[in-house]
Formats: sequence, structure tokens, C-alpha cells
Amino acid sequence: MGHISVRQKDDEYFISPDPASPASHSPQLFDVDALRAQGLLDGQATGRAQAYFLRAHGKHLVLRHYRRGGLPRHLSDDRFIWTGLSRSRPWRELAVMARLRALNFFVPVPFLGRVQRQTMTYTADILTERIPGARSMADRVADDASTAIWAKIGRVVRGFHDANAHHPDLNIRNILIDESHEVWLIDWDRGHLRANALLKTRSLARLKRSLDQEPGLTEAFERGWPRLLEAYESGP
Repeated sequence: MGHISVRQKDDEYFISPDPASPASHSPQLFDVDALRAQGLLDGQATGRAQAYFLRAHGKHLVLRHYRRGGLPRHLSDDRFIWTGLSRSRPWRELAVMARLRALNFFVPVPFLGRVQRQTMTYTADILTERIPGARSMADRVADDASTAIWAKIGRVVRGFHDANAHHPDLNIRNILIDESHEVWLIDWDRGHLRANALLKTRSLARLKRSLDQEPGLTEAFERGWPRLLEAYESGP
């Protein structure tokens, strides 16, 4: 998946895809209270995976803390079993995004990850570069009566699938459209490049379920979903 640079201090690790180096980065980049006190926060997004927007090192970044979903969250909201640094959530997500960018896919620029180990468990955070002017698919299709963007999304998802890229949580909040009408896929936690036909089918089904859960998008869905599938089947 490419080279990852590592800086370790006791049981705290800072990791970053090459050529970026984590050597000069501060733990304060992951401290929301410290960022707020310095006036570096630009806001936050809410949802199952809460994210904060910040400015640092001349970049606009997105900070996300890894949290558990499903039944395991009842045991621990954000603590994972330690099986090695290279198997940690931020390492794998940073590596997948770096590889996809090398293949010229529109995914966020991976910036930095932090892993804090405590004996046999760890917590983790990730920083990626923010996509300027981007809006979620949910917001975009609600305001756009045409089906052109649906077709483009279908072609883009097909392109990722042709590269065997699996996004485990493909939904209308993790698909962004920027000011140039480019389609981006974000939040690659647990993503990988080993997708088979079944995973590709499940990914599309996940996207459809996320649309079904938005009553305000019923009309847009009925108009646009067939166009998305048609474009997906036609290929990028």
C-alpha cells in the first residue's frame, strides 16, 4: 500500500504517508479543546462519525476520532484491540487513500494519523485535507432537479469498483461533489482494494439504503436512481 512514516513517543504513534513526515507535528493537532482555544477550529460536522474542521500547517484539515459501531460499541465506544501498528485503523485508512490517489481517484489527501496504545488496546484519530467547496450528495441532489449528477456518481462508483476498491460505508454523506462537479468518496475507514462481485453489490445496496432513509429525497431518488444504475452499468 505504500510507505508510511512513523514517529513514536512512548505508546503514542504519529503516522503519515510518504513523502509527508510526522516528525514536526504536535499532539495538539488532535486536541479539540486546544484547537478551539487557539482559534483554529472552523466548525464541525455531526453524525455517527463526528468530524472537526481546522486550519494548521497552512492547510484546511478534517479531524476524525475513530469510534466503534454495531454491538461492540456497547463494550467500548472508541477502543480497539491492539494487533500491531500496521493493522491499526488509521494506518490502513491512510495507506488506502494514498494508493487511491496514486491511481488518480478523487479521495481526500491523507495527512496524519495518531494511535495511542494502552497495553492490549488503542484509540486513534486521523487528519485528512478538506475538499474545498464540497457538498454532500444528499445536499446536492436535493437542490438539483437534473439527473446529470446521478449519472456521474454512477460512473465514479463504477470506476472505483473496476479498481476493486471497496468502500464499506458508501452512503449519501460520504459522497461529496465539489465546485468543479467532481465526485469524491470520503471516510475510507476499513476500506481496501480487494473488492469482489459480492462486495460491489453490497456497496450499491448500502448507498440505496442511505437514500431510502431520507424521506425528503424520495422524489429525487425516484428520478435519479435509475440514471445512476444505468451509468454504473455502462462503465466510467
